[in-house]
Amino acid sequence: MADDKDYLLDVRGLSLSFPAENEKGDKVVLSDVSFGIRRGEILGIVGESGCGKTMTALAVAGLLPETARIDAGEIYLGGQDLMTLSFKERRLLLGKDIGMIFQEPLSALNPLMTIGRQLAEVLTSHASIRSSTPSRKEQKQTILRMLANVGFLNPARIFDAFPHQLSGGQRQRALIAGCLLLSPSLLIADEPTTALDTVTQAQILDQIRRISSKLNLSVLFISHNLLLVEKLCDRVAVMHDHRIIECDTPEEVLHHPKHPHTVLLLRDSMFTPLNTASADADLSKMTPLLEVKNLYAKYEDALFQRHHDDGGVLTDVSLSVYPGEIMGIVGTSGCGKTTLTRVITGLLPAAAGRIYENGELLADFSHRHGKYMLPSVGLVFQDPYSSLHPQKTIGWLLEEPLRVHHIGNKTTRRERAAEMMEDVGLPPEYMSYYPYQLSGGQRQRVAIAISLMLSPSLIIADEPVSALDVSMQTQILHLLWDIHEKKGTAFLFISHDLRVIRTLCSRVAVMDNGMIAESGTIDDVFTHPKHPATKNLLLAEESGSAPGYRQFGQTL
Repeated sequence: MADDKDYLLDVRGLSLSFPAENEKGDKVVLSDVSFGIRRGEILGIVGESGCGKTMTALAVAGLLPETARIDAGEIYLGGQDLMTLSFKERRLLLGKDIGMIFQEPLSALNPLMTIGRQLAEVLTSHASIRSSTPSRKEQKQTILRMLANVGFLNPARIFDAFPHQLSGGQRQRALIAGCLLLSPSLLIADEPTTALDTVTQAQILDQIRRISSKLNLSVLFISHNLLLVEKLCDRVAVMHDHRIIECDTPEEVLHHPKHPHTVLLLRDSMFTPLNTASADADLSKMTPLLEVKNLYAKYEDALFQRHHDDGGVLTDVSLSVYPGEIMGIVGTSGCGKTTLTRVITGLLPAAAGRIYENGELLADFSHRHGKYMLPSVGLVFQDPYSSLHPQKTIGWLLEEPLRVHHIGNKTTRRERAAEMMEDVGLPPEYMSYYPYQLSGGQRQRVAIAISLMLSPSLIIADEPVSALDVSMQTQILHLLWDIHEKKGTAFLFISHDLRVIRTLCSRVAVMDNGMIAESGTIDDVFTHPKHPATKNLLLAEESGSAPGYRQFGQTL
């Protein structure tokens, strides 16, 4: 054990609880948590959802909810006892000494301000701690350099863009750039690469490692991706049941685990392919369930009267999904994956192209007042917390699609909702719960159930497991596979995780710069890639996973 003076951050015996709502006693969220981070060290914390990872980070940053109660413990940063500081003093540490990267970037950004203006606020709000106040021109140059450092090829466009005009991965990179502007001594990264593709993940991890080494920056890195933790971190702490069960080097924890729960986490992270059927069927003789032809799309922001001249978001995209299959789409952040789903589901108009369902023309964007009908598809969003109405019960949310389409009466709708709850593995009493009372995995099950209420033949799943820990990912993937097998439902499955695509899909399309770079069976595309975009994705995945870790996983 290192001497206390070796640690920049030293957490000792931290215990935290919340008042219970419907039961006696308090709800314990942290129990006697102790760890330290040396200067320039990167410590990773892993564990299943609800184990206390995020609460640990919020306690260090001083961002705990008002109802949280610290029952015991001490937190030292650079030898200073943070527990003795006032709220205002703790607030001043954020940005200057502690940088915080949140998991969901959209909720952390102001939708009415450009990225450049929001990052400039970081510099101006902390001007008092700098020797001089930089001019607007100097601020812009500093921000543009940082945006380039986190992987943006066109930082000037990002500087002038609003959050809704960026992909999830682009928004996350913008937040990371903002956190690094003031060169804090401690960076807390709470699932910072959840929404990022393998290429961007590699860029961000390399950037964090490089800055940590160059600036002697300490990093608290929270993630459910054990492969990323192994690549990035100097030490790894495993949390379970609100406490740290073991902490050591990645080699010791991930290759020679001492606690049984760590072994279970490692097993869950090694995805086993579910779709083992051959994809050699002659698709040319089948009528596509959904067919997209020569689709073009771009964003025109009428609200802010801004027009983007940086080309289309989608360019000549053609794609087919056949009955009963699971088709995957992969690509880097900002390549157009989510925009494609928005056009298909009618959430965004296209500039040109056609959409067919079972051979019938649904949408013709070639004419200004062309034909347009919504396809009968279900949609599962990446973040169920933001897609579920927070003030409505689960039962109300499940019945809503039936009410909108005037299907059944109150009794039959309630019965249908109860049946769907059983289908996705949730107890019927959860119908009276609200979204905030469920875990991330449970909320995603509700989102899947809602998409199934109208019995669609196709469900579009946009990154449905990226925000979940490995245990929940495995459960949701098995749930989707069971639905596919029992109901014959086809899926258009979008993910940046190639392991997930291999697990579930029979065919895959790789998107790059708004176009389909290549498509085919999983074996053909991933074993014999033809396009540079595919090769880059595979190379990034390979560099992010250590051979020894895979070998260890196979022995479990």
